[in-house]
Amino acid sequence: MATSKITLPSGAEVTLRDPKTLRVKDRKKVFRNAAKEEGVLQAMSLVDGIIAIIVEDWTLDLIIPSVRIESIDEMEMADYDALAAEATKAQSALFPALSETAESKADPESPFDNSNA
Repeated sequence: MATSKITLPSGAEVTLRDPKTLRVKDRKKVFRNAAKEEGVLQAMSLVDGIIAIIVEDWTLDLIIPSVRIESIDEMEMADYDALAAEATKAQSALFPALSETAESKADPESPFDNSNA
């Protein structure tokens, strides 16, 4: 399985799964995690769920989130933000209909900038 490595602001290294290798079961895991919350916390849980499916390994002194998702809550903010940015990249692979496309940006029938937003 294709992976990449990044270094977090704390210096910890993370092995990330290539978003192209994600499957329907991964999407379902993300939805199950987000369904536990409401409102703003649901949006954060969506990001946490994506982090959990893309992180394969890390050098943080925490259990990886695919095993214990609560580990994410123990991360330093800067490290979390860096992983959240990586999750955004994976989001377009998991939810392609939500991704910004030329059609969604330039919909002449829509009074909004992005009619799929």
